[in-house]
Amino acid sequence: MRIYKIEGRGYECNKYLILGRKNILVDPGMPEGFLPTLERIEGIVKDLDLIINTHCHYDHTGGDYLFQEHFNAPVVIHDLEVEALRRGSDVTLASLFHSKMVPPGEVVPLGEVVEELRRCGIEVVETPGHTRGSISLICGDYLITGDTLFAHGVGRWDFPTGDLETLKSSLLKLQRVIQERGISEILPGHGENAPTHTLDIESLLLEL
Repeated sequence: MRIYKIEGRGYECNKYLILGRKNILVDPGMPEGFLPTLERIEGIVKDLDLIINTHCHYDHTGGDYLFQEHFNAPVVIHDLEVEALRRGSDVTLASLFHSKMVPPGEVVPLGEVVEELRRCGIEVVETPGHTRGSISLICGDYLITGDTLFAHGVGRWDFPTGDLETLKSSLLKLQRVIQERGISEILPGHGENAPTHTLDIESLLLEL
């Protein structure tokens, strides 16, 4: 398995291209980032099998429909956020970015592909708190954390479906995953990657 990071521009999220038994794009970002991201992807691989969203916010999902149309790949999101993405509801926060959400044509509930992902060496960790359907992904000794955990902080919990106590529980879960699975580095939704030996999740929790 190989993972390529494609850094987001401005408010856009980081995107991760996972190559292995299936080619997977995690968090396509916003429409304005489509062309430079597509150029980067096609410089590495010519097809995608799946598009996975770590949660439904627009800065991660706004470009879903463009990548789906180009690669004819289904979009996957946690079961609890399928309808929000299909409807392009306010929960996606598109208005916060002065945009209108264009939903992808095909949205597949995460529960339908969990075992398929496991066979590809990718394990889903449910990490609600930033949103109720937020997920993280274990990929070998790397951990894609979406907007739950960053190199120097944690995700916000004051948006629709967010919850502070739930976020705290998810951070403790990630701390256990990092220790038990020998995770070497986290790959967050925004900002720089972080070697796990530099993370102090207990201190981050005390600040909440």
